[in-house]
Amino acid sequence: MSALITNLDIIEQMIEFIKIPENDMEAFIKEYGGSNIYIPSYKTTLRNENIITEYKKRLGEFRLVQKLAKTYDLTERQIYDITKEVREAPSLF
Repeated sequence: MSALITNLDIIEQMIEFIKIPENDMEAFIKEYGGSNIYIPSYKTTLRNENIITEYKKRLGEFRLVQKLAKTYDLTERQIYDITKEVREAPSLF
């Protein structure tokens, strides 16, 4: 199964491309010309990644979803939605 390429992946790739001094404008335009560039919001990328990371680290903690909801000023339903893939990951046992 191939991993999906996210907007964040594209942004990171562009940043790396731009940082390399030998790349010129022509090469950049050949690579990204005509693209619609969307800069993702904090809450849809970094915030959600932080929530998932924290959820994994604290898994099993009493009232974890409620604590995360309070910390990130979200509802419990939103935390459940964000952590859905982690919670539904198949178990090895």
